[in-house]
Amino acid sequence: MRKRVVFHTASLRGGGAERVFTLMANALAAHGHQVTLFTWNAEGPNAQLLSPDVDLVTLGMPIHGEGYGKPATLRGIARSASFFATHKPDAVFSAPEFANLAMAVALVLSGSRARFFPSFHAAAGLPSNDLGAKLAILLSRLVRSRAARAIAVSQGVGRDLEARGFQQAQIAVINNPLPTQLTPTGATHSWQAELASMGGGPVIATAGRLVPVKDHHTLISAFAMLRSKRPARLVIFGEGPLEAELRAQAEALGVSQSVLLPGYVNDPSACYRAADLFVLSSTSEGFGNVLIEAMAEGVPVVSTDAPHGPREILEDGRLGPLVPVGQAKALAAAMAQVLDNPPAADLLRGRAADFGIELIADRYEALLD
Repeated sequence: MRKRVVFHTASLRGGGAERVFTLMANALAAHGHQVTLFTWNAEGPNAQLLSPDVDLVTLGMPIHGEGYGKPATLRGIARSASFFATHKPDAVFSAPEFANLAMAVALVLSGSRARFFPSFHAAAGLPSNDLGAKLAILLSRLVRSRAARAIAVSQGVGRDLEARGFQQAQIAVINNPLPTQLTPTGATHSWQAELASMGGGPVIATAGRLVPVKDHHTLISAFAMLRSKRPARLVIFGEGPLEAELRAQAEALGVSQSVLLPGYVNDPSACYRAADLFVLSSTSEGFGNVLIEAMAEGVPVVSTDAPHGPREILEDGRLGPLVPVGQAKALAAAMAQVLDNPPAADLLRGRAADFGIELIADRYEALLD
């Protein structure tokens, strides 16, 4: 039966959760549902991925830094409640954590009877060392009570949700999807020429927001160790508040001429095709979309053993080394090992196929029944 489905993220910036919901909105619209992508701010690269079959509704709220601020957040919740009261959806999906809290309150205020599916993309619970965090924990109880099912993007995140009070039967573990190829093979980008001008040696790539949890500092330190022994180039795709710090670190370690930071690139397949090795250096990773995207292109991967997704994706290290979080020396050794002895590309592609977008879309759609 055709359903009125709303997917909500606070913005359409270049985060993993935002991309996942854009893809899922497209997929469920293709399945015949009436789908709306509802956001507080529609600026960002993920807006370019939206299918014309999906309605886009935005509140047009300005973003300040990484968020909206408390007064604007309260206004956003009130306006979201008004949207739900008018739109009358059958189901509402939200992500990530901040959006889950806001939408739970908005649904209650609106009196909506929509089934609510908060989606959790990060490992571990909320901090509780200040008043705002304590209030968030109280609101998380509202999320739990209002949710029809909570979506965990990995088994580990599912265990975290159980520790926070969700019943096991209330949790649906649904991994993130592998995006379909966004541009034809052979499309060119300006960063490719800059990368080529950096000389020879294998290309080591990573992708993600330039924020502390991605721990690019450890990656750059590891790369400097590797670079002292062999030619190599490092490209870090992404944008964020730590860009200046990372550039300064590369300069201080004497590898700035071999490190490229081209910003956010809305064509991940091109990024992976340029790489000889993909490295994820996060301290925490609920799933790890970038790992399956790299593997789908046959690119070997190395990852920190960040909770929780990398270990699940890489089958306990069978498909790529897992190194301790924050250990630059171990990361450099693993990078050298895989460059010298990469696994078979077909093995990696086969694992990535387990996360095909239609398989994941079917699991989302099953929640509607």
